[in-house]
Amino acid sequence: MQFISLSTAHVKLVSTAAILCLTVLLLKSYWRIARLEIQISSLLCDLPGSCPAECDVCCQLPYNARTGEMMVHHLHTERGLWNEEKRFVSLPLTKESVVVYVGANTEGRDGKTIMDMFGCTIHIYEPVPMFNVQLAKLWDGYRSKLGYNATVHNYGLGSSTRTVLLSPEDIDGQSTFGMANSGAEVTNKIPLQIREAATVLREVGSSRLSPVPGTVTSMPVSLLHVNCEGCEWEMLENIIHTGEHEHVRTIQFGSHYFTQVTNITARYCWIRSQLNKTH
Repeated sequence: MQFISLSTAHVKLVSTAAILCLTVLLLKSYWRIARLEIQISSLLCDLPGSCPAECDVCCQLPYNARTGEMMVHHLHTERGLWNEEKRFVSLPLTKESVVVYVGANTEGRDGKTIMDMFGCTIHIYEPVPMFNVQLAKLWDGYRSKLGYNATVHNYGLGSSTRTVLLSPEDIDGQSTFGMANSGAEVTNKIPLQIREAATVLREVGSSRLSPVPGTVTSMPVSLLHVNCEGCEWEMLENIIHTGEHEHVRTIQFGSHYFTQVTNITARYCWIRSQLNKTH
C-alpha cells in the first residue's frame, strides 16, 4: 500500500511539473508572438511611401504573425482588431431610417441585425448571381414572416456601371476580389452587374425628397453599410468625388486588403481624410 501511494504521488508530481513546463512554454510562445507583432508593425509603419505621416493604417495592416501571412481581413489575423459587435452600438437609426447595405453575400446577416434592432427600410445589394438567389429567397421569407421593409438588388456598387466577368473559382464570398475580370483564358465566366454608386444613392435618396423643392425631409440615407470584398475602395472614392457622401448620415465599411487594388494604403488614407471632413 505504501508503494502504491508513493507511486501515485510521484505520478501527480510529474504531471504537475509537466503542466507547469507546458504553461511556461506557452507563455513564452505568446510573448514571442506579441513581440513579433510589435516588430512587424514597426516595420510596416516604416515602409517608405506607403502612408502619409498623419495616417497610421500601415501600422495596422492585417498581418497574422502566427502564420506569417498577410490576410485579406483582420477577422483572420487573431489580433483582436475586428470590431464586429461595436458596429451596431449607438447607431442613430429609427423606424423612419433608410439603410443601404452593400455586399450581403448569401444571408445578409448584418442587415438582419439592423432590421431586428430598428425595423427601418433597407436596400440590399449583392451582385454574385448564385449568392443573390439564396439571399433573395431568405429575405422574401423575412418580408412575409417578419414584415421587413426590405428590397434585394441583384447588382453591386462601384465607380462605374459595367459588367465584371469572373470564373467560378474566383468567387469565394469571403476572400476573393470581385471588381476586376478573371483572366482571358477562362471561358465559363459568371457576369456580375455593377452600377455607379453615386447614381444608386441618388435614386434611393429621391424617395426622401420633401414637397419643398431643393430640400429633403431628413438625411436621404441614414446608414451606408459596406462589406463587399473589395468594392469599397472605388465605391467610396466615387461617392466622395461626386459629393454623395454628404447625403449619408453614417458610413460604415469593412476594409479588405487585396493586392489587386493599386496604392491601397494611400487610397485608404485619402478616403479617411475626406470622410473626416464631413463625418
